[in-house]
Amino acid sequence: MRAHQIMTKPVITVTPDATILEAAEIMLRQRISGLPVVDAAGKLVGIVSEGDFIRRGEIGTERRRGALLRFILGAGKLASDFVQEHGGKISEVMTPAPAAVTEDTTLAAIVDLMEKRNVKRLPVLRDDKIVGIVTRANLLQAVASIARHIPDPTADDDHIRNRIINTLEK
Repeated sequence: MRAHQIMTKPVITVTPDATILEAAEIMLRQRISGLPVVDAAGKLVGIVSEGDFIRRGEIGTERRRGALLRFILGAGKLASDFVQEHGGKISEVMTPAPAAVTEDTTLAAIVDLMEKRNVKRLPVLRDDKIVGIVTRANLLQAVASIARHIPDPTADDDHIRNRIINTLEK
């Protein structure tokens, strides 16, 4: 199987200048856990997910770090964490340049990439434009679909023989 056979389409997206509130409301209303971020031309520029909303100033979940750890991490990391935790626009909290696949990417390659990059969704691209998205839920649906067509391994010999004959006759 390939990405185009299991992907969800059309894809709900958000722009980099959308607010955190707008993105959160879209995700809640659509019951989705992530949104690809596209520019005005429709090109994929990032992705935002529930994980990007975990450490937020609004809900008091900012990171608390001791002085030694702040010193070790340096000002750059502390500044980027602050923007992530207090940013108001999607461009400030999104993951830039996310992993993506094409319509012809195999399921094995999709799963490998998801595991390697530790992601739960992969946008599907055609000529730098999003045409779909593959999520873990899509993979689960593929497993369920295929499992429905697998014969019962505990069937007796006559049952298996009849099934083979019926398949050959078709």
